[in-house]
Amino acid sequence: MKHLLAFIRNTRGVATIEFALTSLFLFGTIMVALDFGYNIQQRVKLGQAVEQGSILAFNQQPGANTTPISNYVKAAAGTQSTPTVTITCNTSSCGDGKCSCINASGNFVAANTCNTACPGSSAISGNYMKIVATTPYQAVIVPNKWLGGTSITSSAVVRLR
Repeated sequence: MKHLLAFIRNTRGVATIEFALTSLFLFGTIMVALDFGYNIQQRVKLGQAVEQGSILAFNQQPGANTTPISNYVKAAAGTQSTPTVTITCNTSSCGDGKCSCINASGNFVAANTCNTACPGSSAISGNYMKIVATTPYQAVIVPNKWLGGTSITSSAVVRLR
């Protein structure tokens, strides 16, 4: 009994146990923070690539061949995996002279004349191109639903003319 009481009163090694328990909590917190940070970094990279692609589209006026814009966005993304890029125009051929307006949901609505005010908004009718890039994302620790799902999507609409 005397040895048992001496063992219970012994405080040597308590700091080691406290450090071990505290470090597990800190390590877990750091891993969660890194997971959120990496997700944000991937979103920013994809957004910058789509933005650069829209600037390229405005400068080059691609017409029906949108492949160079798509390839540029894929190369500029620098994400974990190559994004899927979808480019749509207000008509079958980008910059074909047929004008549209953009409604609140981001869809194209035919306009009678170019360079006129769109009904219900301050936008001007013209030739528009929509670039949408999507890349898969798999979280390491945090549940995917907390990060907005298993894919990251970025989009931009550019008025060509």
